[in-house]
Amino acid sequence: MIKLQVISSVVLAVISAGCFASQANAEAPMETVADAVTRAIFNKSGDIYRNTEIDRQTAFLFGLSYPEHEYLSDSQSVNKIYNDVLRQRASNPVRTVDLPNPFTESLLTSPPKN
Repeated sequence: MIKLQVISSVVLAVISAGCFASQANAEAPMETVADAVTRAIFNKSGDIYRNTEIDRQTAFLFGLSYPEHEYLSDSQSVNKIYNDVLRQRASNPVRTVDLPNPFTESLLTSPPKN
């Protein structure tokens, strides 16, 4: 009987932890375009700190890693993000009101001054 209580307590704790984790993910802020592009640029190819590590240099030396393919993959990811942003902005254009303008005439329509 004690084992059943312990098992049910563990199952209840796991289920409640899963509920709290799903709520935490729902409240996470959305990723900005700049953050998405930065993540995409360094996704496969990495940054200078990752590329100078000994395992990375060894993989390149023995032909296990091809930086050109990694750069190509990263550039394709950036291109997808760029096209997605363009598509989203085209479907929902931002409309703003013009600022007040103190000028009521154009230089072309105003009479010449002597």
